[in-house]
Amino acid sequence: MYEILIQYGPLTITTFNVLLAIAFIVSTIILVRYTQLKKMKLSFFVNNFIYFIIFPLLGGRIFYIFEHFSAFMRIPLQILEIWDMRFSAFGIFYGAVITLYILARRENEDFWGWLDAFILSGLVGLVFIHIGHFFNGTNYGKPTDLPWGIAFDTYNIPFINPIHPAQIYSALASFIIFGVVMGIVKRTHLAGLAGNLAIILYSVSAFGIDFLHGSPSSYAKINYLIVASIAVIFYIHCSYKKLFD
Repeated sequence: MYEILIQYGPLTITTFNVLLAIAFIVSTIILVRYTQLKKMKLSFFVNNFIYFIIFPLLGGRIFYIFEHFSAFMRIPLQILEIWDMRFSAFGIFYGAVITLYILARRENEDFWGWLDAFILSGLVGLVFIHIGHFFNGTNYGKPTDLPWGIAFDTYNIPFINPIHPAQIYSALASFIIFGVVMGIVKRTHLAGLAGNLAIILYSVSAFGIDFLHGSPSSYAKINYLIVASIAVIFYIHCSYKKLFD
């Protein structure tokens, strides 16, 4: 696959990094347009932009360290090498939600409304990120005889036979969930419903797709079920009233 897009001397630009940048830009555009549609104060996002970047990444790094604690204990200084881009998706998610809640409470903003905005814009970003994993040869699927199976010629993947393009499944799931939830947004004005529904649908789809991964993870499955269960509780709650009003 086209893992490296441009390489000139010491300069190496990977396809994943380009798609990651596109994901960030497109997600920000969607977030801005959503806040304008819902007549939310964009200044809340602009003034706290740096916090929405630093703390989710910090959460992602901390989670990743605990997930691979023994490896980091062998070379502790690697904990500080954040340029290796090793972050836990669950840590980033939890860090983003906690950061949003604290800042929303501090500035008297609608936490649930902003959760909707961040989750929906994040879904669009995930489409590009999953495609980036496809080109990067990560999060690959297991062997399949289906006609759309793809053979990868990369050291990252231990299979020589065609495998499930699990990354594309995840990208399609993210795109479809975004479309479904945006349709619901147009019919309801209850803050929190869209975001929690998107979390539920994505977690359930990710739980199912994980069975097709080349290295299925019980840890990931348990986390997706936990996230989905919490989102169900909050979805029911938001159907009747806002939390902590």
